[in-house]
Amino acid sequence: MASNISGGESKKAVVSREMVQRARDGDDDAFGLIVETYRDRLFGLALGIVRNRDAAEDIVQEAFIKAYKNLKRFRGEASIYTWLYRIAVNTAHNHLRKASRRGGVDFDDVAPFIEARGLNPADGAANTELGEAIDGAVRRLPPRQREVFILHYFERMTHREIAETLGVTEGAIKANFFHAVQKLKGALRPYVT
Repeated sequence: MASNISGGESKKAVVSREMVQRARDGDDDAFGLIVETYRDRLFGLALGIVRNRDAAEDIVQEAFIKAYKNLKRFRGEASIYTWLYRIAVNTAHNHLRKASRRGGVDFDDVAPFIEARGLNPADGAANTELGEAIDGAVRRLPPRQREVFILHYFERMTHREIAETLGVTEGAIKANFFHAVQKLKGALRPYVT
């Protein structure tokens, strides 16, 4: 099957409107391409919210099932990417609500979300310590601030895209991001030279 993705196979790949329409018309191959294009990004989002790899995988699977069942209701007012992210965010929040009723999520049992990338292995101990400090600082952010920070910093989404995804105002997103950055700066001050 020929790929109908504009923008190449980069992290920011975008599924064309025609491909979305084919999926809405019942083309399972087209929906499979949507899944393939956005699966990793949704996983990163879910992992950032729930902090557990297995739960994040379940959330992504559940989000795609919900999307598939409701694809005919997708009106195209936002991009398919924004629509899928909104479903994944809601699914992740539902997971956290259920987990809190069961007694909470043990974040300390999962591998750090933020890992040092592209660094010299000889710097391992320092990188591990810094990575753990960053992970701990991000983990301690209030849920909405953590979400906004992850979407903006790691997913490279604009404030407007995040606002559309989360269904809040752009001003609220800017405020949450500002507060998240201030808290992270404070928490990571010992590591800044």
